Amino acid sequence: MMEYLIRSGRKRILHLAGPQRIPNTEDRKRAYKDSLSKFKIPFDPELMIEGENERSEGERVIKNFLSKNIPFDAIFSFGETLAIGALNYMLSQGIKVPEDVAVCGFSGTYLSTIVTPQLTAIQQPFEEMGQVSAKEIIKRINEPDSPCETITLDAEIVIRQST
Repeated sequence: MMEYLIRSGRKRILHLAGPQRIPNTEDRKRAYKDSLSKFKIPFDPELMIEGENERSEGERVIKNFLSKNIPFDAIFSFGETLAIGALNYMLSQGIKVPEDVAVCGFSGTYLSTIVTPQLTAIQQPFEEMGQVSAKEIIKRINEPDSPCETITLDAEIVIRQST
């Protein structure tokens, strides 16, 4: 997603990171920083804010961020509900999405499609995740001494009107 934003001309990308207690938070922070580095864009710690993955939190953190007058042209959000809160607040303040600020998030559930503009999102393969998890649980029941595996599934970027 970061590469898509950068190739679209966005350089001041605000990362609305998730809470520390969620393991994916660190993975997404690392991906954010790695993407900036790949395109030789300096990391600005002011452009990384942690928040709960809730709509009201998205509104709160973006309201606070906007009061600091730090320039930015895109938001890469930990989750779609956090992104939706930020998107709604910016629209209420007259900020045009995506003309002024592009917005995208993770998850890609139906929530991404019921906001205006619809949210660009990384669509996680939820059905496949459930199937793989069920197979792994059955395997652990039948073979309790078998080693745990890390399984990585591909996600898909779904481009919508917010970028």
